[in-house]
Formats: sequence, C-alpha cells, structure tokens
Amino acid sequence: GTAKSYIAGSAFHCYGGVVENQSIVKNSHPDRDIYFTECSGGGWIPSFADTVLNFASDLIIGAPRNWAKTVVTWNLALDQDGGPKISGGCGNCAGVVTINSNTGAMTKNAEYYVLGHASRFVDPGALRIASSNAVGAVENVAFMNPDGSFVLIALNAESSTRSIEITWQ
Repeated sequence: GTAKSYIAGSAFHCYGGVVENQSIVKNSHPDRDIYFTECSGGGWIPSFADTVLNFASDLIIGAPRNWAKTVVTWNLALDQDGGPKISGGCGNCAGVVTINSNTGAMTKNAEYYVLGHASRFVDPGALRIASSNAVGAVENVAFMNPDGSFVLIALNAESSTRSIEITWQ
C-alpha cells in the first residue's frame, strides 16, 4: 500500500540467481522499474573469452530483455592488486580497466570491450524493442535509438559457426 508509493523499482546484481528473475518482479509490479545496478568480473571467470560471453549474455542482452533500465558495472577501475579493497569485500574482482598504481598505465579488460561494443551502438535514451529469442537460438536484444535508428546485438555463445536470419516487420 503506502510504502509502494515511495519505491521507484527494484535493483538487481549478477552474483546470484538468474537474470530472468527481473521479469518475475516486473510482472508482479508492472508500474515499477527494474535496474541492474551491480556486476563485477573477477578471478572466478577463468578467461577473457568467458568474461566476454558472461557479460554479453547477462548484462548486455539478458538484463535489458528482462526490463532493466540500467546496466552498471561496479568496479570501473582497480589497481594491479584488485584494490582498493574494503574489509569483507571482493578479494579477486576485476575492474573495467586496471590502472597500474606505480606507472599509471591503463589496461582495458574484457568488461571494457563488452561495454564498449554495446555503448558504441546503443545511444543514451534508447528503448529496448521486441525481438525473438527462442531457446537454443542466438541470443539477442534490439533497441531503437532516440534518432530512430535500430540496433540488434546478437551473441553466438556456441563454439561453432551459426547462421541467423533477420526479418524486419
């Protein structure tokens, strides 16, 4: 009742559960927004390629397909030791970039390339629009930019080449 009038929506992180849970909450409260507010890569994702697949699937495709108005990575920049760290915080997180505190050199991590790819084409204020995403198909998400242009981001998470067909209207 009364408390709901003070709530803008629900925030989600990537550390537990599945991204589809956002749709469950949205369907229960269609008058409130969904925000994807935190995700970090780290030592638990074994390789650059796995990080790209994970972030593209869950953040770039999954979060917007499940009503997220935002996608935010938590650690934008960390040093070569994964710091600064807080007590009880992540011991092996990765930033979007790593900044060497001794030399000032910056290294772009996998997270950088995933976010950069999406933000290169999806403009601020873009709206997610419908696209088919059948089970077993190439994952995808579509947007309409404020200038009326359209963007389709597709991810082949398989190790083999796959063909897709794009049909408009």
